[in-house]
Amino acid sequence: MKKKLLYIVTTVVFVVGLCILYYYYPRKVSFEFVEEIDKPNESFDNSQWFSYHYIQNEERFIYFLTDYYKQRYPPQQGYDSTYAYNIVKNLDYEFYDYIIVYQKKLKDLQHSPYLTKTADGLYFDKRTPLIPTWDSVITDKVYIYRIKKKINSEHQDHKYW
Repeated sequence: MKKKLLYIVTTVVFVVGLCILYYYYPRKVSFEFVEEIDKPNESFDNSQWFSYHYIQNEERFIYFLTDYYKQRYPPQQGYDSTYAYNIVKNLDYEFYDYIIVYQKKLKDLQHSPYLTKTADGLYFDKRTPLIPTWDSVITDKVYIYRIKKKINSEHQDHKYW
């Protein structure tokens, strides 16, 4: 009887420990630096933004480089479309998704249920956000990184993996 009780208690403690580990332990997402480009113009400033643009295809990439900031308040000038097409034409959208980061370097991308609840704040959204860690230096550059596409990823949105 004592062996059976010990086995049950050990199993429960082990399962609870695994659940806690799953919830709190941040999983890293590997990424690679692709390119560094100058910001679109001298007045462009997006250094205060603590996120990034998650890109799955060429059309979306062109949109974020050229038109996205024209619709913001106050409107800002993006890149010339010819310049943007030259940047994105050689990227591999079949195997990689891309991340555009403004005026600071990306140090780390992580995800976990705990980070979803504490760092992203959209606990009601069932998608998994990639939480960035930034370098503290503000630059005059825009950085492009790539991450491997997640298998079976049909409906991904900005910053979700």
